[in-house]
Amino acid sequence: MHQKILAFVLMCAALIPGFAQLEMNVKPSPKKREQLKAPTQVCLEAFSFNSQRLLTPNPDFLNTPLGERANEVPLRLWSYGLGLQTGLGRWFRLDVGLHFIQNGERYAYSDSQSDSTYRYENRYRYIGMPLSLNIHWGDAFKVFAGPGITPMIFNQFVKNTQWTTTLGSKKDEKLREKNNEYASSAFEVFGQMGVQWLAKNGWGGMLKVVYRKQVSNTYSKYNEAIHSTYGWGFGFGITKKLS
Repeated sequence: MHQKILAFVLMCAALIPGFAQLEMNVKPSPKKREQLKAPTQVCLEAFSFNSQRLLTPNPDFLNTPLGERANEVPLRLWSYGLGLQTGLGRWFRLDVGLHFIQNGERYAYSDSQSDSTYRYENRYRYIGMPLSLNIHWGDAFKVFAGPGITPMIFNQFVKNTQWTTTLGSKKDEKLREKNNEYASSAFEVFGQMGVQWLAKNGWGGMLKVVYRKQVSNTYSKYNEAIHSTYGWGFGFGITKKLS
């Protein structure tokens, strides 16, 4: 009896490696793999941000009072970009891209006694490389949210100025600068949430809201002020699934 039991145990022990090898060689079906990982997509995006600025005198250089610049108000500007979205498992997605980014502020003054006016818009333009990790839910229709960072390279400063005189004449001036008064690079952090849908033909769309904050100084350390921007915005995009 003991010999029969021993022979049965030895036979089972001999079969276990074979079953284990068979299990390892079984590959999941393509359909199952597709369900576990979100598709890779390219995305063409546009954003509208109500750009607000933080401005303080530079204590390390002159410490000059802000003067009339203290009365600057937010400026809504558009930014654009091309992105790549790739799934990291079923619940996570990595977004990377290359964006043209604009921040800025505006100022307006009018004299009720002389009818003279003076107004300007400042725009700080960058080339940015956003990187974000998002959690998302759903299949053809998804909800997503996540944080991100954007290293930026300074591209150009543009100032549009308009004024009228007491004699009724009007003048416009556009100034473009790229010099040492501005930091050559900047850094932003952001958070986003939105919805996205994907059609059977691979095309889709996206809507999202974004909060972003610049955590570095726009100006060089030898400028009379320290400047950064923040604000809420909304964006939309067209996506295309890659085969």
